[in-house]
Amino acid sequence: MSAEIPADWFDGFFEGDWLDHLALGSSPEWTERQVDFLVEQLDLREGTRVLDLACGRGRIALPLAQRGCRVTGLDLSPRSLELARRGAEAAGVELELLHRDMRELDAVEAFDVVLNVFSSFGYFAEQPDDERVVRAVARALVPGGAFFIDTVNAITLAPRFREREWSELEGGVTLLERRSWDQLRGRMETTWTFVRPDGSRTEAAFSLRMYTAAELVAMLGAAGLEVDGAWGGWDGADLADGHRILLRARRPA
Repeated sequence: MSAEIPADWFDGFFEGDWLDHLALGSSPEWTERQVDFLVEQLDLREGTRVLDLACGRGRIALPLAQRGCRVTGLDLSPRSLELARRGAEAAGVELELLHRDMRELDAVEAFDVVLNVFSSFGYFAEQPDDERVVRAVARALVPGGAFFIDTVNAITLAPRFREREWSELEGGVTLLERRSWDQLRGRMETTWTFVRPDGSRTEAAFSLRMYTAAELVAMLGAAGLEVDGAWGGWDGADLADGHRILLRARRPA
């Protein structure tokens, strides 16, 4: 990990600018399409026990709860969990919310489905920590249960990689993204600079290990999970044609 980005960058990262400007991530219509995809591919129904691992403010957890799933959200960000709690109250649904590092997941055969979406995997500096998470997920699933993971596809990202990119956010905020890609370590390191209309600015930096699909399949297999579904995007695209890696892996019945 570079000297500029601490190994525990994720502890506190999601309390500020991320939550204020980027956490929703997509329109309500797109979120609904993602939830439809999950319902179809994971056979989610009323009473299905779902763990949303790194649930954030509940963008996916809340609509699943509204559809009758029994949803637990786990996240390290207190402010995100508070927003998820408020959202559940406003929607009149129940969410069990756990403030915890995902490496500390200790459930045993408690969930039918575990979700990890929106590139919420690969935060840790060392691969054994990611492997620890996957093993914990396998233990948390009932026999026949499914783990669904959604992350960046490094292979299809390569032709589109940009070291710098500007974008306009709501409220007149300008976002500058500066990226570096260390292929030997498999990590993308990014610094976001938020520039406000009054000229003030803040920075947030993160480091993400971008596993290939084959590496993820091997890691899941080592934990006893068998991949039985793979897509390149939430539209159901083939893995080779999309910009994401979506995998469904099951604990044998």
